[in-house]
Amino acid sequence: MNYIPSRITLCNSFNKGSILQKTLLSIVILLCALLHCPGTALAVTAERLNLALRDRLEQTSINFSDIQTDKEANKMQRWLAVIYTKTGLQPLWVTTDGPGKKAEILFSVLINSEADGLIPEQYHVNRITSLWNSTTPEELIDLDTLLTLAFITYAHDAQEGRTHSRKSNPDLLVKDEDTSAFYKLAFIKTALSAPDFNQFMDSLLPSHKFYRNLRAALPRYQVLATAGGWSPVAAGKSIHPGEQDSRIPAIGKRLQIEGFLQSATTDSPVYDKALEQAVIQFQLRHGLTSDGVIGKSTITAMNIPAEQKVRQIIINLERWREEAHDLGKKYVLVDIAGFTLKGIENDMVMLEMPVIVGTQLHETPVFSDLIQYIDLNPYWNIPPSIARNELLADLRKNPQYLNKEHIRLFSDRTSEAREINPLSIDWNQVSPNQMGQFVLRQDPGKWNALGAIKFVFPNHFNVYMHDTPAQAYFKRSNRAFSHGCIRLGNPLKLAEFLLGGSEKGWSSEQVNKLISTGKRTIIRLPTPLPVHITYQTVTSDQNGIISFYTDIYDRDQQLEDILFKLQHIDTTTDKGMVQVRKSNFSIVTPAKTKIDNSLRQ
Repeated sequence: MNYIPSRITLCNSFNKGSILQKTLLSIVILLCALLHCPGTALAVTAERLNLALRDRLEQTSINFSDIQTDKEANKMQRWLAVIYTKTGLQPLWVTTDGPGKKAEILFSVLINSEADGLIPEQYHVNRITSLWNSTTPEELIDLDTLLTLAFITYAHDAQEGRTHSRKSNPDLLVKDEDTSAFYKLAFIKTALSAPDFNQFMDSLLPSHKFYRNLRAALPRYQVLATAGGWSPVAAGKSIHPGEQDSRIPAIGKRLQIEGFLQSATTDSPVYDKALEQAVIQFQLRHGLTSDGVIGKSTITAMNIPAEQKVRQIIINLERWREEAHDLGKKYVLVDIAGFTLKGIENDMVMLEMPVIVGTQLHETPVFSDLIQYIDLNPYWNIPPSIARNELLADLRKNPQYLNKEHIRLFSDRTSEAREINPLSIDWNQVSPNQMGQFVLRQDPGKWNALGAIKFVFPNHFNVYMHDTPAQAYFKRSNRAFSHGCIRLGNPLKLAEFLLGGSEKGWSSEQVNKLISTGKRTIIRLPTPLPVHITYQTVTSDQNGIISFYTDIYDRDQQLEDILFKLQHIDTTTDKGMVQVRKSNFSIVTPAKTKIDNSLRQ
């Protein structure tokens, strides 16, 4: 009863009061509203977001969680300024309601990037996670700029590889402030305007089956490594099928763990048929002589730890990212480390053969090109380096050497060059530099070092594929014997594949008929076909079965030094502090981060 009158009294008293009283009461009411409804005061608007973005870009010092120097951070800051200025000074990933759909897709890709052997921590995932549910304009803009930086870094790593940037461009994102920033600007505009951003993100990685198969094998070997892998097999004398050896049970267990043997429960020391077949398969998939004999090389391969195989798979995923992503519908693929050549058409292996590649002193280079023509009964124009370093010594021992090998000698490389009788020269008086001035050319024939066929894809390495009269080398498991060119185990079959086979009038028999004439013949391919010369120490066959090969050029260690040195960096705090830890190749998304992982299915 007394409550209502008191309210009326208060109102009547207020109505009779001064303007000052009215003003004070209004302020009180407003403050009460603010205290009870703080969200109203902090409501994020587009205008406040844009103002926060401007303030963010004008800052002279910004913490990027995995940037190690002030110089690099300043470059990032200037680069971000170009991107946002040219996109209208508006957020790219967040709205007044928080992260948008594209932001969710991007963050899901970043978190799951370890499936491709990448490092989620390098894409600011910890800092992004802490900002994901932000409600202030300033934190949302921090999130937006971090997502932009993470997107460009990830896109670079996915398309060109991480080591590519650190070899040729240590600054990673900004080599030249203007051209690099504007290139990234065009790229990010393309990405954000893509009708299907999820598909766009998928397209950044290689889509061919060799990459997909390695990617699929990675988690299996990570599980094996996490479970402890396998115990090493003791060294000892070679074990032949049917023999007894106390190491046989341990060898069976070792092969069973990796999947080469279904069961290894027996303690018998007898090297039986089942184990022999498992050993042969292991040898085949490790580039070893598949004779079933458990010798030193086989034991060495068995004792490679599971953790090292994980690293090896990650290293080779990196290699594929650095090379051509679209291999073509029909192409030739050479694996230097595996000593193999494959002819691929419509994603099917149509042809496979052994090859001989360069020695460690004359490494075969990694590159892609187009096969332009086939040279039947070719001349061999001997490189000056071979003339200086090898033929001069042969001529000093035997002046008849050139005649014996059907090699003709010319005075120089001009059109007026005259042919010289090698017997007219005292080769003991010729220096290596003088030897390099001569032109030496071997005539076509069974003696020719290039054999009967040469496959030409003009390149600055002066590398090509060719036949060889030295067929015995193909019987060896390690076939690094050339000066850098690629010698073929079955060149006639490659010619048939390139020319379209019998359907196009080019069977191996028809090619061989042209060779038998002894005349030099050039056959130009109607459409030049891609050839990809790769160096893969882990690869897959037609069915996705993984094989591991010896690192004949010791290149894996160079990549490992870069990739796994970086793998130990973890960004853990909002202030960008860096903590060193041992990587376990995993990251867990906090429950508070609302990411729809179905977007990546």
